[in-house]
Amino acid sequence: MQKKCVAVVSGGPDSIGYAAIWKSRGFRVFPICFNYGQKGKKEVQVVKKLSKTLGFEQPVFVDISSVKDLWKNTQLTDDSVQVQESYMPNVVVPLRNGVFLMIAAAYADSINAELIIYGAHLNDAARRPDMTEPLYPDCTPEFAESLEVAINKGRQGSNMIKLQSPAREGLTKSSLLKASYGLIGEMLYETWSCYLSGEIHCGRCESCNNRKKAFKEAGIEDKTKYLN
Repeated sequence: MQKKCVAVVSGGPDSIGYAAIWKSRGFRVFPICFNYGQKGKKEVQVVKKLSKTLGFEQPVFVDISSVKDLWKNTQLTDDSVQVQESYMPNVVVPLRNGVFLMIAAAYADSINAELIIYGAHLNDAARRPDMTEPLYPDCTPEFAESLEVAINKGRQGSNMIKLQSPAREGLTKSSLLKASYGLIGEMLYETWSCYLSGEIHCGRCESCNNRKKAFKEAGIEDKTKYLN
């Protein structure tokens, strides 16, 4: 019987590309995507399209948009907070991956999937010289390892559910991009990174800038359309 994995996907190149990698490893990929009241809702549309094109299973869309009222003062969910061009601590949505992954774990348990994956890479887990904490604490390998333990302690049965990410495999954003491009080619340009939901990428937000940088570092031509 073919192995199953639940993939937390956002429509971006990291999560979509990583899901494609696990499909190439012989897994049936069951995408799960969240509407959490984010400004960049276009990513949900991208998941619908690319999941079908890439041969993933029918994606599950979970509406938890009401939690937007709990995630105040963050760039991604609070309309009163402006999206910035470079990293600022308020770009972090507190424990967002923890919330997503716990829901994904419940889904994985119900379909007997042995693996949960998400697109956190080493750049997300890195520390800036002026900071003692990681840029995105819930993207670190240590967080994934601890949550994996918690998930399995909270379940029935002896079979373990594994939690995997590019960061746990030692992959940076650019190395993940390169590996993904080798599998899905120019479909990577159809992914969505922007923190906003315009017709094309804004080209100015931190996520757009990280996307540009990753293509450059990977030595791959960036054919993404940007407003700026």
